[in-house]
Amino acid sequence: MRKKVLIIAFILFFITETASASTLYEVKKGDSLTKIAKLHNVTVADLRTWNKLTKDNIFIKQKLVVQKPATVKGTTNTTPVKTAPVVTAPVKNELVVSPAPVITVPSNVSGEGYAYYPLIIDFAKRLEGIPYLYAGNTMAGFDCSGFIYFLHTQAGMKIERKSSESYYLESIVVTNPIPGDLVFFQNTYKEGISHMGIYLGNNQFVHAGSKGVEITKLDNVYWKEHFVSFNRFVQK
Repeated sequence: MRKKVLIIAFILFFITETASASTLYEVKKGDSLTKIAKLHNVTVADLRTWNKLTKDNIFIKQKLVVQKPATVKGTTNTTPVKTAPVVTAPVKNELVVSPAPVITVPSNVSGEGYAYYPLIIDFAKRLEGIPYLYAGNTMAGFDCSGFIYFLHTQAGMKIERKSSESYYLESIVVTNPIPGDLVFFQNTYKEGISHMGIYLGNNQFVHAGSKGVEITKLDNVYWKEHFVSFNRFVQK
């Protein structure tokens, strides 16, 4: 199984190195969706779908996905994990689609994470600089949970748009995190779980903060004080 995971990882590395450079396009003066679509041999409908656009309005320096995101199935090895404590603080400022149930820890969580992790990490880094937008989950802007939703759906994982608190309850705590896992924080703008990001390794994480998508150190005084745990979604 480990050999299989290594092979998948190598394939993903090759894909991201050769293709991801052309995945994002920065809008320039005079551009339109039609012009960008023709430039990249795709349709306007494709651009709307990949970027979750509800209107054709775009702005200079906006980053657009111009290539169909790759999808990869997850791996299934077993590793010991801890159950996440129940958080009862109400969500005040984030968009919540529906209540999230507390999940029992499954036996199929991989110690290597999931095969789509490299795609998520590569894509997340390329979105650095996109502005913060309350309840945002498109290339026009993100809030913290919208950023997580966008990355995972682009990588092929089917998840609903929920708050960071709900995602916390739908994931499980991992004691040995790897790049691509989730990282959660509490008591930032409200009590309880209130912020999340993607762990990058080397004591860093990428997230949609008040200044937009950025890479931050976990030993930053503020984030260290509010850190809760590293988590992983349950692969269904």
